[in-house]
Amino acid sequence: MVSLSGCTITKKEDAQGNVIDNNQDADKVIEDQSEENDTKENKITKKASEESIVKKVVVIDPGHSSKGNKEMEKQSPDSGVMKIKDPGGAQGISTKTPEYAVNMKVALKLKNMLEENNITVIMTKTKDTENPGNIERAEIGNINNANLSVRIHCDSSESQSVKGASMLIPAPIGYAKDISGISKKYGQIMLDNLVLTAGMNNKGVVERSDLTGFNWSKVPVVLIEMGFMSNQEEDQLLNNDNYQNKLARGLCKGILEALK
Repeated sequence: MVSLSGCTITKKEDAQGNVIDNNQDADKVIEDQSEENDTKENKITKKASEESIVKKVVVIDPGHSSKGNKEMEKQSPDSGVMKIKDPGGAQGISTKTPEYAVNMKVALKLKNMLEENNITVIMTKTKDTENPGNIERAEIGNINNANLSVRIHCDSSESQSVKGASMLIPAPIGYAKDISGISKKYGQIMLDNLVLTAGMNNKGVVERSDLTGFNWSKVPVVLIEMGFMSNQEEDQLLNNDNYQNKLARGLCKGILEALK
């Protein structure tokens, strides 16, 4: 009896006294068992790897529409205040481009960039003519248990000299107080990446308690104001395809950093 790696190998003799070596058969058994173990291990490793990869879900909400929506809805679940679903957005002071058109272009660019980075993206709308209310938009994030909901907008001011980007987040009071902290964290990261990538003024993070889309959200939510259409320089930039790519890229970087 010869012991090899815990396996028993028996030597036998034939009728002529020649030794019959079973090593070859034993080696084959060892090899077969090894291959079987490797296969099992690979399956276990693959399964564990697949289970550990949970794709992040981001809702992108391009603001406003070509039709507007004058219907009324509650500002928050526990409030008697009613607000118009979509009063209409801004318009470029020089280009005359409506805000909804810019919002949609940047939103679709951002969608493609996030999907290239293995993020599951859900759009609240994909056409300029679609005009869901703010409650309906918020519920899309809630129903899909989104990691983050990003509302895409442009700003406007009575002063044509004002320019820059700001990030709106739910205030730490009222109905959305539970998501305020994480929304602020994500929003700050996104804003920092946006202004750095696009090379624009940083107007900071602004807390709001009066936005319907915030008050009905149960998931982290932010609203980016990408620049002022009332400023001639930013109006031109916001309508430039290369600049829109920069905006989408900055937002994408921020989202990926926030959700890592």
